[in-house]
Amino acid sequence: MRRRGAVQVLALPAIALLAACGGGATPRAEPADLAIVGAQLVDGTGGDPLADSVVLIDDGRVRAAGPSDAVEVPEGTEVVDATGKTVIPGFVDLHAHYGGPLEATEQALKSQLYYGVTTTRSVGADDPEKVALLLEANAGRPDLPRAYTAGLGFSYPGGFNSGFTNTPTTEEEAREMVREQAALGVHYTKMWINEVAEPNRKIPPEIRSAIVEESYRNGLVPIAHINEEADGVQLLEVGLNEFMHSTVRTFGPGGGVPMEDPVPSRAFLDLCLEKDCAFAPTLSIIQNNWHFAEHPELLEDPELRAVMNPGVLERWSDEETRAAVLAADGFEGRKISFRQVQDFVKTLHDHGIKVALGTDSGTPNVPMGWGTHHELELYVEAGLTPMETLVAATATGAGRVPPVGEADFGTLTAGMSADLIVLNADPLADMRNTLQINRVMLRGEWVDREALLPSQ
Repeated sequence: MRRRGAVQVLALPAIALLAACGGGATPRAEPADLAIVGAQLVDGTGGDPLADSVVLIDDGRVRAAGPSDAVEVPEGTEVVDATGKTVIPGFVDLHAHYGGPLEATEQALKSQLYYGVTTTRSVGADDPEKVALLLEANAGRPDLPRAYTAGLGFSYPGGFNSGFTNTPTTEEEAREMVREQAALGVHYTKMWINEVAEPNRKIPPEIRSAIVEESYRNGLVPIAHINEEADGVQLLEVGLNEFMHSTVRTFGPGGGVPMEDPVPSRAFLDLCLEKDCAFAPTLSIIQNNWHFAEHPELLEDPELRAVMNPGVLERWSDEETRAAVLAADGFEGRKISFRQVQDFVKTLHDHGIKVALGTDSGTPNVPMGWGTHHELELYVEAGLTPMETLVAATATGAGRVPPVGEADFGTLTAGMSADLIVLNADPLADMRNTLQINRVMLRGEWVDREALLPSQ
């Protein structure tokens, strides 16, 4: 769908249009809708950045992107001078939850778009009303990011998140529940495969297998939350190949006693590689249980305050609460345990296994949108380069999202959706610079960012 409106230039004046080629016999290129010129371009493919680029945008898509001396700006094209800035693809966040009423879900989606998350995936907590909203976003609603949904996820009676999920006890019951989700138009099925206090509350292997098989039969992609290698192996062997979190057990979202041998086995790594597996490791949900206690200055950011859960903001604003977290028994152990998860991410990456950005945004300590940027910082801290991290946040995630066919977003290359972020500073020099957002574009249209934050 084409939605054209007045295009505003960035803070700098527009440059002159390039002259048309001489010679009466040479046809002139048709004008593009927009040209962004002069910026450093990081296109999401992992290739070298282009210091002086041109991105031509037409009818919501990238017509061409490349060096300024190789991509001509056709006469009649609206030009935006982005000299001194960096252009990157919009972020793809593979792990979000939308709690509360429908209005809260809508606001959470807007908060993500404010922060440059142009594609998001909701994994397992959506009733039919929320599914309908997410499908509306997927279809092209301009004030919401492109969205995918797993509808209502799967657990086992008494298991993790069993209070609001599908909890089949037989294979046929599981298959029927998958068909019910498929009828709503969802894209995925989500399983929580992790222990709780009581034993034998994980989904049994035969029911997991039924969910995987019935998902594919109905055009859905199965994904799973795991924290044990054996569960990952079983799921890979029956056809599921995308996981959230890690096989480094942290004993709850806050972390805990470090594992004696957290390194995944070579056999598991090889199996993941063979099955084209991907992990969305969601580091923020662990580290944010103390990050704001260590860095209360972050709470002074009005943008962060606007998207933060009010109760969580109040909690971390309390000096005594912060002090208690930092002084608690086992605090250093929690940090060591977290470092083990970061090492797991680096081990995956070094073995050639896909690491894609996922945050668990929407859980209390992971603010919508802001948490996506913080997750990037944690991947760099884990040992990925800034370029590798940006690929994880764009092209790699995009490659895992559409249940059918190839993604038409995630990189700024010819033919792809013009989803992009214009930054005032270079993220390759410091990943925290992704927060220095100048403009956001979704499907070729500038986003009205100021209209997206909740009123204060």
